Amino acid sequence: GTSTFMEALAANGTTNIQTSVTGVTATKRRFIDDRRDQPFDKRLRFSVRQTESAYRYRDIVVRKQDGFTHILLSTKSSENNSLNPEVMKEVQSALNTAAADDSKLVLFSAVGSIFCCGLDFIYFIRRLTDDRKKESTKMAEAIRNFVNTFIQFKKPIIVAVNGPAIGLGASILPLCDVVWANEKAWFQTPYTTFGQSPDGCSSLTFPRIMGLAS
Repeated sequence: GTSTFMEALAANGTTNIQTSVTGVTATKRRFIDDRRDQPFDKRLRFSVRQTESAYRYRDIVVRKQDGFTHILLSTKSSENNSLNPEVMKEVQSALNTAAADDSKLVLFSAVGSIFCCGLDFIYFIRRLTDDRKKESTKMAEAIRNFVNTFIQFKKPIIVAVNGPAIGLGASILPLCDVVWANEKAWFQTPYTTFGQSPDGCSSLTFPRIMGLAS
């Protein structure tokens, strides 16, 4: 069981896919898509899903390994493994299943060269055009339930970060037990840039980890 887990962890951290990350400023980093990478990335996502016997999920892939559950972000309803209510519900469902079965722990990672770009703002903005108050309440509830699932999960969660982790993609990490990051991983919480309140309990966890000054 241990060797299988370490193989899965190593495979996730040593992917050869390259990410085009440019435009570094004092407040944020912007992604510029490299079209040469896209076909390869799509082939990788397809090959990962081809190895699964069940296609129960659209935005994640779940593998039952020897002694642990491997959950991979592989979003179809959002770009760059961003989190919208559909993605968050699938992760919650997979975690709830792993909590009730014989898994000893969960390995959480992502397919491709980006770990998670946080909240899917395009998804949310599109839904704010109707009833702003109602949709905002639904968004807040979806995020709250997603974060609470990580907090209340009683088995160890190991995270393998294989690329950029931004916003909620970074703030959920302290809610897990162990975080492994490869050389292509970087972390950013651009809350002030987007006029957004800190999420994922990061206003509590980050000062505890990094100190109040940071």
